[in-house]
Amino acid sequence: MFRLKIYLIIVNLYSIFFFSDILNASSNFYIAIKVDNEIITNVDVMNEIDYLTALNNDLKKIDKKLLIDIAKNSLIREKIKGNEINKNSSLVIKNEVLENIIISYYKRIKLNNIDEFENYLAKYNTNLDDVKKKIKIEILWNQLIYSKYNNLLNINIEELKKKIDKNKYKNNKITKYLLSEILFLVENDESFEKKNNEIKKKINENGFKTAANIYSISNTAKFGGRIGLMNEKQLSQKILKEIQSINEGEITNTIDVPSGFLILKLEDIIIEKFEKDLEKELENLIRFETDRQLNQFSVIYFNKLKLNSKINYE
Repeated sequence: MFRLKIYLIIVNLYSIFFFSDILNASSNFYIAIKVDNEIITNVDVMNEIDYLTALNNDLKKIDKKLLIDIAKNSLIREKIKGNEINKNSSLVIKNEVLENIIISYYKRIKLNNIDEFENYLAKYNTNLDDVKKKIKIEILWNQLIYSKYNNLLNINIEELKKKIDKNKYKNNKITKYLLSEILFLVENDESFEKKNNEIKKKINENGFKTAANIYSISNTAKFGGRIGLMNEKQLSQKILKEIQSINEGEITNTIDVPSGFLILKLEDIIIEKFEKDLEKELENLIRFETDRQLNQFSVIYFNKLKLNSKINYE
């Protein structure tokens, strides 16, 4: 019994010293950041590190100070979005939407079901309820963006039909690209060339996933920039041309897009046979174009809110 107590004391001391190396120990509870009237504590930062590392294991390899900065920036984004969501009480979440996103989360990290996901999260000192809270913020944020900007969407149906018609006499095969992204902005006091070179240097040193976590403003950042499979018809000619000019495992040149600057990594190329269904193709293109435009509005609106937010590092 005495030996067991000694062992537990040693384990507890190890835990304290380990985390103090990151955040001066969780027992020394303090406010790390204030976002308007919301506070972020050192414990929040520690928990965010666990959460982000669970979604992207590559973060284990990076410098602890950099990891803290990534977690802080992630929490600042969450607080800004949460503050704006709280001003709109009409927003609601459908359980089906939440469940589908949870499924997409665990499939991205190659797990098979919710039980595996819960067990996996436990290894990183986090749980499904915490993940659900974060997902709910993203769902409500997307609803907010749609409610604000849906009347500004400009979907050119005739152009999309032409895009389908252009390819309808090809054989029944379609090319899909497995892609990851880094979408970044250049602030007023920054140089594009300097930031672009900085990001590419970080890609070379720490890998694309880590660079995405650090620099990308896209929601895919938490997954190391992983977008997934993209149908060639969903891509603009500008982006498709860049992707077709590189090999698997390589990155594109930096592409100027309406929501910022984009670097893509080509993970894989898959050619599939398919039965042509022109109506379904049109539906898919409309959905993709709608999402693309809403994502642009999301970036613009978030940056406006961030500029007007009071962010104080304690």
